[in-house]
Amino acid sequence: MTREQRMDKLRVIMATKLLLTQLPILEESHRLNEDLRIDSVMMMQLLVWIEVEFGLGIPEEEVDPRVFHTVGTLLDFMDRLTPVGITEELRE
Repeated sequence: MTREQRMDKLRVIMATKLLLTQLPILEESHRLNEDLRIDSVMMMQLLVWIEVEFGLGIPEEEVDPRVFHTVGTLLDFMDRLTPVGITEELRE
């Protein structure tokens, strides 16, 4: 999956799972908190959805507040994660 495809899928997750209905077209420079109004609870939910929808394992020790600065820093973080097997039951 390309970076652009991951960003598109991330936007869909934000709109449908986090219920951010007024999302602009995502740009890597968008700040998650200030521009997109994603609070700390929503960021934790976003991590769960990234694990489920992208099939990526997120080790607790890898989670750093700097990851959540912009869409770009989140995508960079996702690039470093290892894919894991997610069962179809978890996706539902």
